[in-house]
Amino acid sequence: MKKLSAAILVAVLLVSVLSVIQVNAADDFTYAHIVASGTDPYATFNFNPNGNHVTIDPDTVKWASIKYRTVTETDNTGVQLTGQLYINPAVEPFIPIKYNHTKQWETLVIDLTSVSEKTSLQSAWNSSKYSAVEGIRFDPLEPDRDAEAQDTEHDTAVVSDGDSIDIAYIAFFESEEDAKNYDGTQDTPYCIILPEDLEWYSSDNSIGSVDIYEPKKPAQTTAEATKEETKEETQTTAEETKEETKEEPQTTAEATKEETKADTQADSALSTDAATKAADTAAENTPSGGSGFPVWGIVVIAVAAVVLVAAIIALAVKKKK
Repeated sequence: MKKLSAAILVAVLLVSVLSVIQVNAADDFTYAHIVASGTDPYATFNFNPNGNHVTIDPDTVKWASIKYRTVTETDNTGVQLTGQLYINPAVEPFIPIKYNHTKQWETLVIDLTSVSEKTSLQSAWNSSKYSAVEGIRFDPLEPDRDAEAQDTEHDTAVVSDGDSIDIAYIAFFESEEDAKNYDGTQDTPYCIILPEDLEWYSSDNSIGSVDIYEPKKPAQTTAEATKEETKEETQTTAEETKEETKEEPQTTAEATKEETKADTQADSALSTDAATKAADTAAENTPSGGSGFPVWGIVVIAVAAVVLVAAIIALAVKKKK
């Protein structure tokens, strides 16, 4: 029963961790949360100083890619909100941004030479009209003029206080292909506006606040940290065990060698002493003259016998160890 409960607990914890990771997976990048405080939120934003260019060339740069997530979907009349880009300084016509209101992160490619469907004006996206090329005007939330009435009597659509949207970047390109392939990681934009650039806003006209949200993946980070700690502990334990194992055989072998050497030396010394003593004894007991066995012969035999005995003893000790 205890094993079953433990298994269930582990399964629940695993599902919880995976759920957290899945929820946070979409927000693993920095983005700006823009909130309106009036009916016409807009501001002019400078291009990021760390981009490929800090100014834009409207004669060659014709495409943009915007990564966004809609929060507020409709204006006060129930029509879906849009966005707008203007040249700097701003003049009509604007460049429409038709959001896909899924409330999920979306990427939209924009033709910078496009204009509102109901306007009769030609695009102002050219170097003769776009003079302040260090920045661009961005209206993040606007009523859809193409879907609303265009006379002052009936055109009552406005943005409301608290309406909001999330923006990850607005990147500008010379080719449509680069704009379509951009995912926020390549170094291909001609120039770019990042969340930190959107943090500055004009207080005169209705951007209430811009909050920057950094990537947050606590569950994944914890799992990775635990994995790293376990890996380090395993490696440390393995290394320590290896060192201990390495030292132990060496120590044992060296100790055995030293003991054998000491025993051999002791046996040799003992044998030598015995041989010397035997030789002395033989010399003392043998007459110095006469026709008996020579003294030197007796000494040689005695020494040989002692050496043989010592060798046998040393061999026996060595086999025993």
